Amino acid sequence: MTYAEAIEFLYSLQLFGTKLGLDNTFKLAALAGEAKRHGLTALLCRHMQDLASDAGPAEVLADLRAAAQRGAAASLALAAELVAVLQELREAGVAALAIKGPVSAALCYGDFGVRSFSDLDLLVEPAEVGAATACLEARGYCSPFALSPAWRARLLRSDSELLFRHADGRRLVDLHWCLLPRGYTFTPGHEGVFARRQMVRIGPSEVPTLGIEATLLFLLLHGMKHDWQSLGWLCDVAELLRRHPGLDWDAVLAWSARRGPRRLIDIGLALAHALLDAPVPARALLRGRADVAVARIADGLARRLFAAPTLNRSWLPRSIFSYQYLLAMETPGDRLRFLYDVVLRPTPLEWRAVPLPAVLAPLYYLVRPARLLWKHRRPRRAQGIRSR
Repeated sequence: MTYAEAIEFLYSLQLFGTKLGLDNTFKLAALAGEAKRHGLTALLCRHMQDLASDAGPAEVLADLRAAAQRGAAASLALAAELVAVLQELREAGVAALAIKGPVSAALCYGDFGVRSFSDLDLLVEPAEVGAATACLEARGYCSPFALSPAWRARLLRSDSELLFRHADGRRLVDLHWCLLPRGYTFTPGHEGVFARRQMVRIGPSEVPTLGIEATLLFLLLHGMKHDWQSLGWLCDVAELLRRHPGLDWDAVLAWSARRGPRRLIDIGLALAHALLDAPVPARALLRGRADVAVARIADGLARRLFAAPTLNRSWLPRSIFSYQYLLAMETPGDRLRFLYDVVLRPTPLEWRAVPLPAVLAPLYYLVRPARLLWKHRRPRRAQGIRSR
């Protein structure tokens, strides 16, 4: 691949739209910045690794390769940590599944060096959260929230995950007891296609994870939950489909056939096919085309995906409000549940900000909107603003 072909390839992804006649140094530097924003630095480097030394700006290419190497080293270290954590959980009698992160790198690309990730995600049964927490704490992890048994029980009922940070400040584990928050028509259970399991090789070890079909559905739901803000998430979907042509589409389409998950799944499949030529079967695409909202929402997501970060002037920032996700929900119950989760449902952030005894827990329904208004009281730049 020549330098010009590499630039042409990335323009074809619409990262910059029309060419502006800028010099190659500026183009590649801007390209590297966009790749970093979308978690695609290593993938960009892979596409350009066959360039001759004089085919592009040497200093920019060197910086790009160095960034990709640092990312690969961090990913390999986290993959090794995943194996060790799962081993300790098994020894403690906790059956945990690895999701996202290293297993996505293995399943979607077959290479830990081309997909970046910053934390490890584990899925356990709700009844095993206590034992999993004790195991993580013994390994040096702790939650930023000091929860009493009463508040932890409340969290298990109201939420679906809890983050743990290692004492070294570099390693993160996100412990899930449900793949998505409860109460939605599209929240996966532990039956049907989501009951399937497989083993994925990481180095000399194998780790348990969701089956291929459940992995695809989860990646599509996760991307839609966050308004598909990263092109890297769509790359995961496209590469998963390319690497696993024998995927059971009957099971995927059967699980997502009902009103609720259908539109969420169809939007992701439409985006992956339109932007990255993902091999989505015609029958799946036809189902999405029968719903006019799918094309409208997918088009809006694609345009925003490739837009430069701008000043956020909305009354509720994107960091806590996934507007297209709300529009993609098909049932009034799901939409009301989402608004409740965003605006009213108390989280450990409120519990920590205003410590109250459990008997006064209803007061947190006032604390939650007040904290959000205070935190987002003035417009801020969207770039770099993360998490709620």
